[in-house]
Amino acid sequence: MAWAEEHEADVLVLPELCLTGYPLQDLAWREDFVDAAVARLEELAAASGRTATLVGTVARVPPQRSWDTRERTVSIAQAVLCDGEVRGIYHKVLLPTYDVFDEARNFASGRRPEALWRIGDAIAGISICEDMWSDDGPPEAQAAAGAEVILAPNASPFHRAKVEARLELASRVARRNGVPVVYVNCVGGQDELVFDGGSVVVDAEGELVHRARQFEPDRFCLELELEKHPLRVQATTVHVRRTRRTAPLAVAAEAPADQISDVEQVWRALVLGVRDFAGNNGFERAVIGLSGGIDSSVAAAVVAEALGPGRVLGVSLPVPETPPAAMADAERVATQLGIDHRRIDLGPMLGAIGDALAPERDPEIAARTEVLARGRAVILGEIADEDGRLWIAAGNKSELSIGGAAAFGDVAGHYAPLKDCPKTLVYALARWLNRETEMIPDAVVRRTPSLRARAGIELPPYSILDPIVEGYIERGEGVDRLSAAGFDRETVRGILQLVDDASFERKLLPPGVKVTRVAFGMDRRMPITNAWRPYRREGAELAPCPPDTEAAVAAPWDPVEVGESA
Repeated sequence: MAWAEEHEADVLVLPELCLTGYPLQDLAWREDFVDAAVARLEELAAASGRTATLVGTVARVPPQRSWDTRERTVSIAQAVLCDGEVRGIYHKVLLPTYDVFDEARNFASGRRPEALWRIGDAIAGISICEDMWSDDGPPEAQAAAGAEVILAPNASPFHRAKVEARLELASRVARRNGVPVVYVNCVGGQDELVFDGGSVVVDAEGELVHRARQFEPDRFCLELELEKHPLRVQATTVHVRRTRRTAPLAVAAEAPADQISDVEQVWRALVLGVRDFAGNNGFERAVIGLSGGIDSSVAAAVVAEALGPGRVLGVSLPVPETPPAAMADAERVATQLGIDHRRIDLGPMLGAIGDALAPERDPEIAARTEVLARGRAVILGEIADEDGRLWIAAGNKSELSIGGAAAFGDVAGHYAPLKDCPKTLVYALARWLNRETEMIPDAVVRRTPSLRARAGIELPPYSILDPIVEGYIERGEGVDRLSAAGFDRETVRGILQLVDDASFERKLLPPGVKVTRVAFGMDRRMPITNAWRPYRREGAELAPCPPDTEAAVAAPWDPVEVGESA
């Protein structure tokens, strides 16, 4: 606010719920939390000066639904502060209930989409995030009522292709209504969500005027030329006590930030997500299991960038059967990243497990992949507890989708940076990291990946697996649509079966950064107890898909058992 005053701004626009944080989830139901937000807003208002300031917060409103037993409910609001007081409040009208959003459960909607604000000589409309995404929402009502500019505070979480969608949205709203749009987004990590900033300003023709930096805090000051529109409704007046400016701004805005590449956006989202999760939850150091594979190598690189190499410990946990080359690669990864490295022999522990279970179970149980993973989890968990470290799980979305990670083993940890990254994207990140200097050893990147699902079923190459999983998870496509897209029908049926059968294991996953449109967790909420399996067919054998240059298929699918009808 002081910075805006210094630069003689007429209005300062801050993101949605910037005072409280976003998403609030059930904090919105905590009376003490809402009381604190109301009190803090009054303190900010008392400190306000000539510049009108839009602060995202919560506001108390009367109950609107018969089932709501609270005396007062809350709305998502944008308070307008000026001259030492709260001059008015706009209440968010459209409350999303899709993807990661659940706002209609926790908030009441506003009732005045056409509300306008006279700020100095300008008539402004305020539309909060979802208010912008309807073709017949508050911006249309505000422009029709006489708004000359739309101020749009947002808390818009990142996923791939979201940046282009936001710019197109702002441009479409501006063109449709003939007014500039100031779209301001927040920055930071909140559990599974990362908010990437990248605020944009477009003129009345929808052309880009300014783009802020992504994944880091940014502020900018712009002079917008507004076309006068006839005022058709009364506007709340916010006086700005200065004459119309004739000289240029005290500080000119920087040139619009360049649009960074898709892979770099993912990398920076992962780093920001880990950094803020660790910092905001009291972790200064981290531990990760280093196997010499691509997943643990890339995850370690993310954590080293987020926290600093000196705060990261990589632990290799070999057994007698572990290839020496894998351990050598793990050591090279640690050296390249500059992180500490420790090697702990897992053989004695697994031997004890086998001895304990041998009277009742197969004496070779200790050699099973699942037991190895759980043994490693025990060691890593103890190191994390002993040293107060953030325990990093390295699983990727491809494996987590089809049950390729052992429950209470590979998926164990405090945070999983690559949880929403398909395997093909993990390799793309490794290649991007190595574009100038070899951060991930070439031997790790070139090694042919292998993946076994439950019951020993061999899987197709990731170049085939990942698009099928993407179509099923992100777009809800079934066997018919995926087959029509060119994928082998029986291969599709087998993968969809594995995805659904792994629902229980996915409920055990730690949080991780959302980078795709539909991530496991807040996005996709499927019941574990679920008999809907339309792809199962009695007596069918699933044929292997043809090999490609990335990996070879070793065996056909196992026969698929028939389940009860849904």
